[in-house]
Amino acid sequence: MKRFVELDILRGFLLLMMVVNHAPTYLRIFTDRPIGFFSTAEAFVFVSAFLAGLLFQRRSEKQGFDAARAATVSRALRIYRAHVGTLLLAFVVGGIFFAELPGIQNLLYHYFQNPGAAVVAAFALIFQPPLMDILPMYILFSLLTPCAFWAARRWGWQRVLFVSVGFWALSQFRIRDMFLARVKDASFLDLGPFDLLAWQLLWVVGLIFGKSVQEGRPALQLSAAAETLVFFAAFVFLVLRWDMVMGNFDERQPLWILDKWHLGPVRLINFFTVAWIVSRVLPGLQQWETPLRPFSLVGQNMLPVFCCEICLSLLLVGVFDPSKSHKPLVSALVVCQLLSAFLIAWALNAWAAARNSSTLEPACAFRQRTWYPRNTSEPGR
Repeated sequence: MKRFVELDILRGFLLLMMVVNHAPTYLRIFTDRPIGFFSTAEAFVFVSAFLAGLLFQRRSEKQGFDAARAATVSRALRIYRAHVGTLLLAFVVGGIFFAELPGIQNLLYHYFQNPGAAVVAAFALIFQPPLMDILPMYILFSLLTPCAFWAARRWGWQRVLFVSVGFWALSQFRIRDMFLARVKDASFLDLGPFDLLAWQLLWVVGLIFGKSVQEGRPALQLSAAAETLVFFAAFVFLVLRWDMVMGNFDERQPLWILDKWHLGPVRLINFFTVAWIVSRVLPGLQQWETPLRPFSLVGQNMLPVFCCEICLSLLLVGVFDPSKSHKPLVSALVVCQLLSAFLIAWALNAWAAARNSSTLEPACAFRQRTWYPRNTSEPGR
């Protein structure tokens, strides 16, 4: 299957930005919402949904719906195994070797309240400590993908999108928060900050765009005037965002229209305007494939690199006392962590290449013996 190199490069950039955003460092000013009021999380979810929709549609066309559903469920199980492995490593390393550190105490507070129940709840995806709450969302949305395609086959994508927008609208009334307020005393229940009723909209829209690209037709067409308006809106959001960074607007004032966890409406508009512009310029990255190959390798090995970096971020945040300032040292360690992402991706790629070559060699030898049998009458044989 042809890879979308530009998407691998984009995912590599996003993962590295995520690494910086998870650390208490001055470098975050360049990576935390640098081009608007949205974060790398929105981009991660949308790109992942785009690829999921594209692959599901492709497999459905070539192998049938059942094969596409089986492949998607298998992918969800791989993500689940990676998530459980990451959690267990965090519990063992943080809960045994670094349990006395203030940062670990803060990150794994609910785990220390009831370790046994926390482990069981983590396997059920209802206990999600900080920094480890995005993979459960990917798992659930991956399982949602076959359901969305099945519903679209029966009722059409317009109705699926309408229902998705309806759930997002309900989320703006903080239904999830009201439910969690009733069970706040259960230490083993921590669903993370992401409101799935809201974030499923990004996933469904991403599925629609990915499916449309596979079918060779655009999911959305804009006139020249509309594109000009989109560019203007994205520019305005960019200016307002950096005006806020410069301190001309009090960012501490909570605005529900820009809320991250419930995907406020203005935040969504900002994301989609920028996403449209990025989709227009992204194919140009193919011309830079060679110099940007390190980022492409990170994107190709997204899941294992992501899990490794989450563990390193947990260790970094946990070791340093949040009440003290270690930012110069933390910044240096974050740079080292960024380099580790490239190293891990390179090692995984080299291991995969070696495994493939060792698999192909016996097959080539078999084909050679089959098509070119030994002839003892030839000279030198």
